[in-house]
Amino acid sequence: MYTEQLYQTLRELIRLPSTSGHEERVREYLAGVLAKRGLESTVDAQGNLIAFLPGEGRPLLLNAHMDRVPPGLGHEPVLRKGVLYSDGTTNLGADDCAGLTVILEVLRRTLEQGLPHPPLVLLFTVMEETGLCGASRFDASTWHIEEGLVFDNAFEAGVVVSQGAAYEAFDVTIEGKTGHPGKDLAQTVNVLNIFRETPLTLGALNEDQTRINIGRITAGSARNAVPSTLTLEGELRSFEPEEAIRHYRQELEEAFTRTAQQAGGSAHIKFNTHSRGYRIDPGEPLLQVYGEALRERGVQLELRPTFIGSDASGFRASGIRAFTVSTGVVNEHSFEEYVALAPLEQLVQDTLRLLALWKNR
Repeated sequence: MYTEQLYQTLRELIRLPSTSGHEERVREYLAGVLAKRGLESTVDAQGNLIAFLPGEGRPLLLNAHMDRVPPGLGHEPVLRKGVLYSDGTTNLGADDCAGLTVILEVLRRTLEQGLPHPPLVLLFTVMEETGLCGASRFDASTWHIEEGLVFDNAFEAGVVVSQGAAYEAFDVTIEGKTGHPGKDLAQTVNVLNIFRETPLTLGALNEDQTRINIGRITAGSARNAVPSTLTLEGELRSFEPEEAIRHYRQELEEAFTRTAQQAGGSAHIKFNTHSRGYRIDPGEPLLQVYGEALRERGVQLELRPTFIGSDASGFRASGIRAFTVSTGVVNEHSFEEYVALAPLEQLVQDTLRLLALWKNR
């Protein structure tokens, strides 16, 4: 089962629109809830919302992100048999309203019930979906944080991400020469031909340790013109070492530029590193405590690697031993997205137990 308050909080968050760079409605809502709980909040230079709850012991970071992928519209979600769905007009937004809700529920019960807890830094980040921007640029020096929990989707609720993939976005521009398709084609350079002839290896590579995908292609300006410019957006996700990733990047760049030059055109590729890969050490103190909290109710800690990115990558790059605990959202980034509420309730309870155990470490 789940509490009515958990459901209502998640529902209220989903009603608010939020996309990357436009998180203001959700940020305002969160700041209002924090204020009602007696916590002051601040907004840093990136737009992240931060609050601090004093406690005893070593401080912990609790994180979820405020943005969603487009359309990210506010809407009235549909509850059926304990599962929350979109109304069909947009993606549900449980990625990551579910994570936000877990943190707010943990805070509410901690304060209302006087539960034991360590100092808590509550961090609600911006622009996770467009490159972990809020997490990567968060200044943790003021807060003296070494460990943290990131609540985001990956697997079933409660599963911990053991390994996060490196993520490289790439954008390619191919230039050719336009002309009327009814005239002398020898004077044209068709960028679609260049793209078609470029030797690319896409999909799962090296026993699925690396994945390369092209998600968007745009070319041409008119039906009756040979297209002279093509742009594409792709990504590279990998568990392999950085040397291997550099090799994949070089292969992509050489394939596009060589093929374009041979056809009389040109190609330019730009890479944008969103995150480096990481691997969780099973002996990390916070992970051990989370495992202890689960064993107390007869459940074993489950860890799995994922290609899905999260703010944990940004935190770990800056030295914070944060790991992602999955919220159990299914079909995220689509109109078919849904989340079960009972597992979220259990995640709240497990986190409260973790806080009590961590307080005495």
